[in-house]
Amino acid sequence: MVSFGKNEIIILFLSISLMLGTARVFGEIFRRIKLPPVVGEILAGILIGPTILGRIAPDFFSWIFPTGTRIAFSIEVLILLGVTFLLFIAGLEVNLTSVLKQGSFVLLLSAFSIAIPFAMGTMVSWFNPGLFGSTANKVALSFFIGITLSITALPIIAKILLDLNLIKTDFGVQLLSSAMINDIFGWLFFAILIQLIETGAVNVPTVIRTVLLTIITAILILTLIRHLINKTLPWIQAKTAWPGGVISFTIIIGMILASITERIGIHAIFGAFLAGVAIGESPHLREHTREIIEQFINNIFAPLFFVSIGLRIDFIEHFNLFLALLFIVLVLTGKIGSAVIAGKIAGVSLRESLLIGSGMSASGAMGIILGLFALQFNIINPETFEAIVIMALCTSLLSSPLMKFFMRSKEQLSLIETIDSKLFIPALRSRTAGDAIAELSEIAARKIKLDGATIAERVLERESLMSTGIGDQVAVPHARLSEVQKSSVVIGISEEGIDFNAYDGKPAHLIFLILTPLSDPDAQIQLLCEISTIFQQRDIREEILHGTTFSEFMSAVKMGYYMNPNICATPKDIDRLRRESPEKRQG
Repeated sequence: MVSFGKNEIIILFLSISLMLGTARVFGEIFRRIKLPPVVGEILAGILIGPTILGRIAPDFFSWIFPTGTRIAFSIEVLILLGVTFLLFIAGLEVNLTSVLKQGSFVLLLSAFSIAIPFAMGTMVSWFNPGLFGSTANKVALSFFIGITLSITALPIIAKILLDLNLIKTDFGVQLLSSAMINDIFGWLFFAILIQLIETGAVNVPTVIRTVLLTIITAILILTLIRHLINKTLPWIQAKTAWPGGVISFTIIIGMILASITERIGIHAIFGAFLAGVAIGESPHLREHTREIIEQFINNIFAPLFFVSIGLRIDFIEHFNLFLALLFIVLVLTGKIGSAVIAGKIAGVSLRESLLIGSGMSASGAMGIILGLFALQFNIINPETFEAIVIMALCTSLLSSPLMKFFMRSKEQLSLIETIDSKLFIPALRSRTAGDAIAELSEIAARKIKLDGATIAERVLERESLMSTGIGDQVAVPHARLSEVQKSSVVIGISEEGIDFNAYDGKPAHLIFLILTPLSDPDAQIQLLCEISTIFQQRDIREEILHGTTFSEFMSAVKMGYYMNPNICATPKDIDRLRRESPEKRQG
């Protein structure tokens, strides 16, 4: 048995501590300033890598990160686990049922957002291969650049939607569904590319064999294995300690499927991604459990992977501004342009198309992972890899501001305009989410010329796509109805709380039934955004829960507007409320 020496153990533990410590510190700083933590984690790697630390203290850098040793090999193993688990939790975000229930616009958008950037990337690299570094495999290079420009960062998009309080809207579901389809095909294509490179053959029979093998594997995992996982999860939850048993089970399944795909010639990360999809599809996997799994990976393994990016290359030596700008321009024009074209064909408003295109342009971790593997397989050179990292970071940072800009392009109604005392239930009788929706729907029927049972059916249909518990004791069941001409919000308060499957595991005490016109998608976005922004404040929630009248509820809502100068939109009546003094408002 070969064992580590004392010095090797010391260096190994110190190097891992340095990587994880700096990644977490910088990630936390960026999280606090409302930027993706992954940016801070990569900057931490640049700081302790050859770019900064290697220049300032080359001897210490060589000591703490020795190359070609067992220490370096051990760190690579941890990094491999990090990237594998990252793809696993990216798969957890995918909801195939939700995708299949979406309309033609999502399929059209996904097709265009893959085809147009892919075509742009392959053409640019095919006619200018030297731009991306010399390579003996021109086909592989062109194929890779096309995939890099077409893939999206599903976790980044989900985080942006959470930050903008839009993840529960129909727009949010459309954007996530499009990104899911995009990621599935992106990793499918990349798995094919890796196998072609490893076999060294680029011919029609090999391509057909690789495509069929990859598709068959994906189908088996997403059908048979997915069914077995769904049957096993309830037993795991009932017979083992929560949440440890479920976490162990999901990680074990992820690693087994990653091993299987690696064995049959498809990279392990594709198996981990499909494992995440199969597990995430199970209705037995609670949102709170999913959150714990993601927190475990995002705070330990993911930072180690992202900080390793900065350890691999010298970002000063290999910096190419033109190449980085080229990637950024190609991604933004390709993604936003494809969304606008798809929206034009499907009859979606230009504003909504621009919103979706801005979200889809985030490349994030997925683009970086692709670039890393391309660098390892010598498809690209370090200069191109650095440009891809910069592109991924910039597009992830730009997506949220672009979406906010397009959201503000039109003044909208406010929550205050949609509620009145007739749509307020201070004490819900219901104990389940379905019963609460039915009870609130009966109240809504008094104002809307539509049967309460029909309203409840439409809302429950929407609920089946994605649970509407948004955490912080708030739930927002909603639907867009063609029969509705004016938006309405029915408010119910539950003293005991009702389980709406929120990510924080807490029951909802404030339930808002939101009904908006089918012809006005902006109304739903606005109302959900305002509700989640106002009622995430603990003081506001407690004031409402301790009150008993509609007047007390309205007083708390108005205080919420006053305390949130950056609320999602700024209609004139909200401006007026903000100009009032707190004393006048409370009075």
